[in-house]
Amino acid sequence: MNDVQNESLYPFVNQTTYDTPALSALNRLAEATVRKEKSRRTKALCWLLGVIGLVAGAYCYPHQSLVGSLLLLYGVLLILVALSWKSFQLRSSQRQLQRGMRECTYCFDDDELLCHTEAGVTRYTYDQTYAVVADKDWYAIFFDTSHGIILRKEGFTVGDPVSFKAFVGQHTQLPIQEV
Repeated sequence: MNDVQNESLYPFVNQTTYDTPALSALNRLAEATVRKEKSRRTKALCWLLGVIGLVAGAYCYPHQSLVGSLLLLYGVLLILVALSWKSFQLRSSQRQLQRGMRECTYCFDDDELLCHTEAGVTRYTYDQTYAVVADKDWYAIFFDTSHGIILRKEGFTVGDPVSFKAFVGQHTQLPIQEV
């Protein structure tokens, strides 16, 4: 990973590894806040279409066994997706994680936050922030309903999580949503 030079120049520096716990936390915090309605609708649609597939498959099977079997399979698959929604989201996040983005060092100053990874440096201004969410172990900063970063509270190498909460609230002008 690119070395972050002069960490001491930033009031807050956080190192987070995008491993299974981090991606699970990011998905959980997103589903509880910025993607709450979308997730609810998607799961409900999976349930509805799954049940329709099962009923239609059971109805068609005696007359058209191939169509009935395919509808039953379709129904079962959709119900499995609805039942294992969190696992499905986690696998999707793991596939979307770009090469070289697993280890992130986030540096926060008064104007922007920088994300240093093996892939390079990405800059975000605070006015790009859509929502800030926290729980006992994590902060998530969302830039829209589909894109965000996760910060492990234990990952601060400069600054501390309590002071960071006040800092990010002041700079984003957003309330910190507690989950």
